Amino acid sequence: MHVQDRNLRNLCIIYAQFMHNLCNILEKYAKFMHKLCINYACARQMIHNLIDYKNKAPFVGFFNFTTPYLLVIDPELTKQIMIKDFKHFRNNEFSTLSNKKKDPVMALNPFVMRDDEWKEKRTEVAVGMTQNKLKSIFPLIEDVARKFAIYIGQEIEKNSRKTFNARDICVRYTCDTVATCIFAIDGGSFTKDDSAIILMGDKMIRSISDAAKSFLPKRLMPQDVEDFFVYLMEEAIKYRTENGIERDDFLSHIISLKKKKNISDIEMASHGVTFFLDGYDTSSVALAPLFLELARNQKAQDKLRAELREAVGDSSQITYEELMDLPYLDQVVYESLRLTPPLTFSNRECSESIEIEGVKGHKALIEKGLRIFIPILSFHHYFHDPDDFIPERFDHGAVKMSKDKGVLLPFGLGMRFALLQLKAATFEIIRNFRVTLDPKMSTEKVLEIDPDELLMNVKKDGIWLNFEVA
Repeated sequence: MHVQDRNLRNLCIIYAQFMHNLCNILEKYAKFMHKLCINYACARQMIHNLIDYKNKAPFVGFFNFTTPYLLVIDPELTKQIMIKDFKHFRNNEFSTLSNKKKDPVMALNPFVMRDDEWKEKRTEVAVGMTQNKLKSIFPLIEDVARKFAIYIGQEIEKNSRKTFNARDICVRYTCDTVATCIFAIDGGSFTKDDSAIILMGDKMIRSISDAAKSFLPKRLMPQDVEDFFVYLMEEAIKYRTENGIERDDFLSHIISLKKKKNISDIEMASHGVTFFLDGYDTSSVALAPLFLELARNQKAQDKLRAELREAVGDSSQITYEELMDLPYLDQVVYESLRLTPPLTFSNRECSESIEIEGVKGHKALIEKGLRIFIPILSFHHYFHDPDDFIPERFDHGAVKMSKDKGVLLPFGLGMRFALLQLKAATFEIIRNFRVTLDPKMSTEKVLEIDPDELLMNVKKDGIWLNFEVA
């Protein structure tokens, strides 16, 4: 009996080691296949492939491992999937990665929720991003934008010209905007070299990206990051409640949900993280290329600076309505988002079978469970001179027209908040500083996407720009 127990124990050890090695092999293989099949094809060659096919068929099929995908080519079909028949495509591929027990905060994020649960949580988040809500938090964002300009000015005082990695300084700005709007605290990004929120935010973003790239079930948010954001939310609510503070921001919206729907502390933290992700990483990825394009196109930068200075005259302040109504600023922002959308692609999963238009009027059945790949970066090249920065292409209502055609897909749920962040920062920085290219920057129009990124359009080797007083 003793010998049998020892043999069974040895067998269990061997099996456990085998499964551990197998998981490591599968994860490495998945990362290799991701780099081979996604990064290169989607970032560059797929654009040219789509142009070849776009007048021949509304979609094509491909396999990722053994999983079939439908690759959308016709922008009209994208509109059908994302708007008209969205109830059939409301789930996304990454929703399979979440686990409510192991990952309670991230599992309640609309990005990884499914079906009716997704609809409920998305509605709760969307109500907190109305036009009136954004107008009320504009002074908070404006204050951070001024600190952004002061920070650059102080660095320039040390030298008449200062070189920055644009992504780094934009992360500082977006970190502090979400810190004040969501958690009602000063993120300290412009006064500290190692802001705790940036450190935890980056760790969370990297963990989500690694999980998505591996295609294997994995915790999206490390435990220490979850503990940090839960504590941050609890302390913010406690401080506001005990001190009777009234402020119409995202935190007040989350507190109101607690009162109206009796949501749990974990749900409140999850909403905080949802707002954080929308305003922190996505917005910084969008803002840095905007400064890059203005550095490359000095005439456009001069034209924009003239508009911004004329808007305020002798004053240094601008109202929410004035900022959002500046026509050339709007054109510049959307043209930058067209060239460098924060997300290179989107994916959906068919939740209810549906027929769509196929080749030459024939119907095609999209079955439940089929995954849909929407190449945002490719659609943004369905313009004349697609690699050129031409803000004027979006004058006279062309933004709405392009969205209606399905060829401009810059943001998702947090679009209004992100646009406000971009415009507030651009107003303060371009009005006060001239931005130029650093010699170390590539002169190529299209910069290479970081191969370690799956979703986000982060440029390899950074975006290095010079700032000097204008």
